[in-house]
Amino acid sequence: MTEPELNRDDAQKPASMGTDVQGQPAVTPIVKPIDDDTPQPKGIQAGIIRKKRAVPVAVVVVVTVVLAIIIALVAWRLILPMIATPTPEAPLPAVAGPTAAIPQAKGPLAVYAKGPLAKMATYETPQVIEDISFIDRDKKPVHLSDFKGQVVVLNVWATWCAPCRFEMPTLAHLQTLYAGKGVKVLPLSVDTEEQFADVKSFMDVQQPLEVYADQSFQAPSKYKISGMPGTLILDKQGRMVARLDGEAKWDTKEVQALLDKLLAE
Repeated sequence: MTEPELNRDDAQKPASMGTDVQGQPAVTPIVKPIDDDTPQPKGIQAGIIRKKRAVPVAVVVVVTVVLAIIIALVAWRLILPMIATPTPEAPLPAVAGPTAAIPQAKGPLAVYAKGPLAKMATYETPQVIEDISFIDRDKKPVHLSDFKGQVVVLNVWATWCAPCRFEMPTLAHLQTLYAGKGVKVLPLSVDTEEQFADVKSFMDVQQPLEVYADQSFQAPSKYKISGMPGTLILDKQGRMVARLDGEAKWDTKEVQALLDKLLAE
């Protein structure tokens, strides 16, 4: 008997391919990954981890500064009225010196307290004042009482006082206007002995005024001059009839009218 011939196609199949029991070709199984149903954190997507962004330092600084300014403005609006406005129960005391309330002009000379002399104080009756001593340019002793018989404009000043230096030319001009007429403009420096050279140097350009120095500070102490300049006006008897604390323009018609009144007495 002749054996049946094997199918040539079957004979040519690779030996590596197996067959199942029924003669069917074996199928290689496909392995699929197991799905992971475990929920992922919200911050993880496709293996990317999102980081929270930090607030920039510049923003923090700006916000802090703005808040500080707002707090300061609110505090200023609340506190300033309490500081600036005195309560009726505790009124602020008057301050002595140039910042004090302007004294009232009294007596027959009150009518001259106007214009550049608006801050001048006058009296019901002439005030007797204590005599003082000082030195002249040559350091010779001089007394205020030496000028009795003249109307005296006693100007207490210092080289370190800017208003004093500013008004001095008007005092020099006033003396020129009354040269030989019985008016003595007496600029009295209260600088120390070490500054005496500066006093003379400054007064050299204030002719015809002369140099006088109160190096022991008698005038401010005895005449209660708390600020510079301070000017006392004395009648022919050496009594104080008016005073002005602070700067003024001394060569005006108002001043001349006052001096003329005193010269006529």
